[in-house]
Amino acid sequence: MLSKKEFKKIGIGSFVILTLLFFTTTITLNDIVLHDVDVQEKSPVFPYENYDYMTTEDTFYAIDNNYNVVPAFFRTDFASIPRVLWFVDAPYKASFIYPSLWHDYYYSCPNKKNRKEIDDIFFWLLRNEQNSLYTSFKMYLAVRLFGGSRFNENGICEDIVIQIEKDEQYYYKENANHG
Repeated sequence: MLSKKEFKKIGIGSFVILTLLFFTTTITLNDIVLHDVDVQEKSPVFPYENYDYMTTEDTFYAIDNNYNVVPAFFRTDFASIPRVLWFVDAPYKASFIYPSLWHDYYYSCPNKKNRKEIDDIFFWLLRNEQNSLYTSFKMYLAVRLFGGSRFNENGICEDIVIQIEKDEQYYYKENANHG
C-alpha cells in the first residue's frame, strides 16, 4: 500500500506527464525557430541561499551573431524544476546551467525579445551544451507550458538592476577574507 506522500508524488508526476503528452501534440519541433547560439565566456557561479546561485562575472553569449550578456551578480535558480520532479532531471545538471542562466535573465529582462523567441533560443542553447534532442525538447515544453508566469511582460529591468546591486554587496561581504 502506498503512503499518502508517495501517492501524492505519483499523482503530481502523472499529471505533469499527461499534460506534456497532451501539449506535445500541439507543439512540435517544427515550431522552434532556428537560432545560431554559442556560450562565449562562462562565469563562475556562487551559492547564494537555499537553491539560488549568482554569477560572479559577466557571462557572454553569441545569439544570431549578436552578443548577449548576463551581468555579474545576477541571481538564478537555474532551471525552475519543482523538487518533486528532480528525479526526472535535476536543475543543477551541468549542461543546463548556462542555457538556464540565459533564460532566467532574459525572462526577467527581455531586452525587446518576446517570450517565444527566448524559449526558442533556450532550446538551441540546450542543444549547444550537448543535451539530447529529447531532453532539450522536454525542457522547451516545460518553459512553454509553465513559464509564462515568470516572464516580465513589461520589459522594465529596474527591479533586476536593484537586485544585482544588492547581490554584489552581499557577495563582497561574504567573500571579504577571500582574495
